[in-house]
This record gives sequence, structure tokens and C-alpha cells, in this order.
Amino acid sequence: MSSVLQRLHGVFTRRPRLPRVDLGKQCDLQKLVTKFKQLSESTEFRRRRVLYEKTVQRLAKHRQFALIEDLLEDQKQYVGSSSEKFAARLISLYGKAGMFEHAQKLFDEMPSLNRDRSPLHLNALLAACICSKKLDKVDKIFRLLPQKLLLDVDVCTYNTVIKGYCLMGALDPALSLLDEMEKLGMGPDLITLNTLLEAFHGNGRFLEGEKIWDLMVSKKFSPSIRSYNTRIRGLLSQSRVTDAVKLFDEMPDEGIKADTYSFNAFIVWCCRNGDLMGAKNWYHRLVDSGCVVDRVTVSALIPLLCEMGDFALAHRLCIKAMDKKLFLGTDTLQYVVDFFIWESKIELAKEIVEYGKAQKKLYDLELPQAE
Repeated sequence: MSSVLQRLHGVFTRRPRLPRVDLGKQCDLQKLVTKFKQLSESTEFRRRRVLYEKTVQRLAKHRQFALIEDLLEDQKQYVGSSSEKFAARLISLYGKAGMFEHAQKLFDEMPSLNRDRSPLHLNALLAACICSKKLDKVDKIFRLLPQKLLLDVDVCTYNTVIKGYCLMGALDPALSLLDEMEKLGMGPDLITLNTLLEAFHGNGRFLEGEKIWDLMVSKKFSPSIRSYNTRIRGLLSQSRVTDAVKLFDEMPDEGIKADTYSFNAFIVWCCRNGDLMGAKNWYHRLVDSGCVVDRVTVSALIPLLCEMGDFALAHRLCIKAMDKKLFLGTDTLQYVVDFFIWESKIELAKEIVEYGKAQKKLYDLELPQAE
């Protein structure tokens, strides 16, 4: 076929592009669900995974669980005619909404919906357990369903179960699953080892965490930024600051670029230990690197700046944080205003309050009277 004919063939066989859909503009959530159900009659629309995610997330945020059920129950009619990923998506969405019983019900109903259950659906159900905080069900599903339904398990299955065990604090059973994986000839991947690394370091079991790191290296995995950040936090938790800095400095040689979490690990440690100069140094390094200042950065740094009398930087950081809406849902900003008043920094406090009011009333700040 000539190149011209190939191009013409592509024009006539290409799937029509679905018009842009902006469901976010719909304020009436009942109407939103009704519109969504109408749009989902289109096969092309049903491929839009992100739209499904955002819509259910929005409904869950407003605790509209009946509407979530209405929306997702309607989608069951498409399970048999869509790919297996579609059913897995619905199970996952129920899990993310904290509606595990509905996820389980959909999994059980799949044969009647003309869709065979696969390892993909099993993995989605296990993930729904974790998202719904039904951790006690993870082991039961993992041990019973694969054998009962003759479903194969894969690395993703084990990774999900290991994560569930770790969240329950069952670190030794989680670690024992590595041997089980090896016996099945699949072995762990980087996700497996990162999950265990975080769990052991996060629970103060530093020596076991170091063994996981060594296992990662021995299996020729290249540690990711997630791996490095976890180990840095572990070293800092042991007050091994020099080793943490050395590991941080080794990252560029391994092709790893530090991110906000890397710098925050040092900033938080310095703030907890009252090291203002160290905290400011790591903050400036974060900014110079081009990384983004986040809520952890400002929540750790600003109170220490106030306590140590660096009001100018505290003030600048407050303005910067308000621009990025990093204080929403926290009491940090009101704490700063109160502290400035206490220290007779009235003008700085007024500037913060006025700036907060100018941010479309995002911050309900009060200006207390100095005693």
C-alpha cells in the first residue's frame, strides 16, 4: 500500500474523537451522575479512566455514597462487552470510595455479567481491601480465592498483599512472602522491596531495613528515588546524619535526582532537633534545586523560624505558602499570626492577615490583640 493510501486508510479507520467533556462544571451532583450515565453509553467515553476516577473522587469527597452506587451499578451493564480492565476499574473505584462490600459484590457477580474473573480482578479486589481499610480481609482473600477460583497469582498480587501486611504491622509475615514468591519462580520486583524497605524503616527496624537494601542491590535492582528517600529517613531516625548526607551526595552519581521528599527529610530532622541553620541550609538547597516547596516543608520550618526569631523568613514563607494554598486545612498560619502578635511584630502579622483575606477568603484569619 502506498504512503498516500496508508494515510487515507488511517483517516477512514481512525476512531472518531469524542468531544471534550467537562463534568467538573456541573454543580448539582445528581445531575452530574445522570449526565455521566448518559455519556457512558459511548464506548469511547468508557475508555476515559481519568474521568471515572475524578467523578467518583468528587462524589466521595462530598460523601455521596448513594450516588456513587447509582453511578457504578449502572456501569455493570457494560462489564461483559468491555475489556477485563473495565470491571477491574469499577472494583477499584468502589475500593477508593471506601465501599469494599460493593467491590466484593461486583467481583462475585462477574460470571452473571458475562465476564470471567482473572488475576487482574483479584488484584483489584485486594487493592480495594487496602483502600477501604479492610486489612483483615486481605489474608483471607489471598489464601482462599485463588485456589477456589483457580486463579493464578502474580507479582502484583504479592505486592498488594505485602502492602496490606505492612499496614497491619505484620512485617515478619510480609517478609516471609519473599520466600513464597521465590518458590513460585517469580521473585520480587522493585515495588516489593521498596514497600518492605519503607515498612521496616518506618517501624524503627533499621537493621532489617538495611538487609532489604542489600537484597535490592544483590538482585541488581537500581534503587529508585523512593528507595533513597526511605533509607535517608531511616539513617536520620538513627541520628546518622553524616551517613544520610553521604547517601544524598551519592545520588547524582547513580543517576538519581533529589526531589522535595529528599530535602524535606533533612529539613524535618533539623527542625525536630532545633537546628535552625541546618534547616535553612537545606531549605535554600531545595529552592536552588528547582524542587517545589510543599506543606511538609512549611509546616516544619515556619514554627522553628518563629521560635528562633527569624521573623523575616517566616513572613516570606507564609506569603509564599498562601500563594500555593499550602496552609489550607492546617492551623499553622493562625499560629504564626498569634506568635507575631505575642512578639510585638504587629505589622508583619497585619500583612499576613490582609494577604490571607485577599486570597478570596481562603484563610479565615483573626488578628488577636497584643496583651
